[in-house]
Amino acid sequence: MHRKQGLYLKHVGVKGRGVFCRTAIRKGEVLEISPAVILNEKASSAVDSTILMNYDFVIGNISKKMRKQTGVTKPAKASCVIFGIMTFCNHDEKPNAEIVWEEKDGTLYYELHATRAIPANTEICTSYGNTWFSDRGWK
Repeated sequence: MHRKQGLYLKHVGVKGRGVFCRTAIRKGEVLEISPAVILNEKASSAVDSTILMNYDFVIGNISKKMRKQTGVTKPAKASCVIFGIMTFCNHDEKPNAEIVWEEKDGTLYYELHATRAIPANTEICTSYGNTWFSDRGWK
């Protein structure tokens, strides 16, 4: 696990909390690596009726070993909750960071990478994808 020093949360109006850094960030810099808990299809469905729906992430094509370990049969219908500050990154049409995942030693880790240089005290944003807002009846 890893977190760049100086990351902090700040209220940013209607978007709620956002992630910022007190220092400038270089393109390609890894800002955080955090573990996640995988929610199988049943647990993911249950989360969809709670506030956690806005904080769960798609899991991608996890290994057969991890599918068995977590009871996931259809990864596209499963999700996870990330235990890190990157969970609070807001959406932007032109994001300055991306979240990628890696499976290691039976745990799913998510990494937050800067996709371009980010000046100090600038909000760090990712893309939620094309359907995130419409799936929730927003926008």
